[in-house]
Order: sequence, then structure tokens, then C-alpha cells
Amino acid sequence: MHIDQAIAIVTADAARLERYVERREGFMDALDWTAMTDRDIFEATMLDHLLETDMAEAFSCVMHLEELSAAGITQVTGVVRFAPFPRPWHPEWGTLEN
Repeated sequence: MHIDQAIAIVTADAARLERYVERREGFMDALDWTAMTDRDIFEATMLDHLLETDMAEAFSCVMHLEELSAAGITQVTGVVRFAPFPRPWHPEWGTLEN
């Protein structure tokens, strides 16, 4: 895969993740937290933490690929995709191979 394509993919993933976090923050602000169970609050907090980590890793990956490009590297074997789903409490998680 050409490095410019890899940079474009990871940059798009990072932007999509950032938009998801912004929309989610608005939704979370509208929730009645006193009506939620402790488990719901824990899962919401855990997802916030996972999303923050994903965003940091996505931006780090973009910077790394740009550094490789500046060093003259033109081909990479692939890229890590960053998406907000699935997470351990989503049914899709069980279908992933470890």
C-alpha cells in the first residue's frame, strides 16, 4: 500500500472518531445520570476512556506515517483502522477472532 493512501485512511479514521466523540458528548450531556444504573455509568465511562485512547493512537499513527513519508518511505504493508465499535459489551465483540 502506498504511504499516501495509508495516511489518508488513518486521517479519515481519526476524523470519523473525533466526530463520533463530539456527537457522543452532546448525547451524554443530555442524559439523566441519576436515572442510570451503576453498570450503565461504568460502561459509559469505560467507553470514554477507550475512545480517548483510540484518538491518541490514531493521531500518533498519522504522525508516524508522515514521519516515514518524510524519510522517503513510499510503501507500507497496511494500516491500523480506528473505529468506535465494537467494544466488549457489544454483541459483535463475541464474533471477533482473538
